[in-house]
Amino acid sequence: MPSGTAPASDPGRAAIEAFVAAARTGKDDVMWRMLSTLSRQRLGPRLADFRRGAAGELTEGVGSFRSFRVIVSERITPELGVVAIDGLRRVEGARERSVYAAVLRLEGTSWKLELGGPVRVRAIGPDPGARERVVAQVAAAVEGRSGSGTAVMYVDGQTVNPTVAGTATDSTLYANLEPGLDPGRHTAVVFANAGREASALAWAFTVTAR
Repeated sequence: MPSGTAPASDPGRAAIEAFVAAARTGKDDVMWRMLSTLSRQRLGPRLADFRRGAAGELTEGVGSFRSFRVIVSERITPELGVVAIDGLRRVEGARERSVYAAVLRLEGTSWKLELGGPVRVRAIGPDPGARERVVAQVAAAVEGRSGSGTAVMYVDGQTVNPTVAGTATDSTLYANLEPGLDPGRHTAVVFANAGREASALAWAFTVTAR
C-alpha cells in the first residue's frame, strides 16, 4: 500500500473499491463482512443491529460516490493502514466532489475497514470546503489519544512532516508549507492511532491566490 499511489495490486484500493460498491448497492451483509472485528463490535454487535443503524449512514455517505480515485493508500504499522478517495458523490440528485478516508486493519491476510474508533481527528484549518486566498499551513486536532501512537498527514496525496504539539490525549498537528499551495482545489488526509485504536479524516479546500 504505497503512499499516494494505487497500482492494481494495492490492497487498500481493492478494499475501498469493494466497500464503496457494497454501500452503493445496499449490500449490508457484504459491508458487515468487510468491517474489522472491533468495528463490528462497535457498530453491531450483530448484523441486524448494523442494518438498523450504521448501514444506512454508510449507504448515504460513502455509498453515494459514483466515481473516485484513490489519493492515499499506505500501511502505517504492521496492523494498520489508511486509504483515502477523492471523487464525485450524488447528493439529493446533484453531483458534488468530495473526499473520504478510512483506517484499514489487517486481520489474517485481509484488510478490513476500521470505523467508529475512540480516536477522533478534526480539521483545524483550512476548514473543509473553505476558499482561502493563501494557504501555507494545514492543521488538524487529534483527540482521545493516550500512550504511544503515530500521526501522519498527507497534502494532495503526498506525505508531509507535521509538527505535533499538545498532550497525550489532545494534540495538534500542523505542517508549514513553503512555498504556499498553488491556486486550485487541494486535499488533506490525516491518520492517527493510539496503540491498536486509530481514525482517519480527509477533507478538501480551495486556494484562490498564492
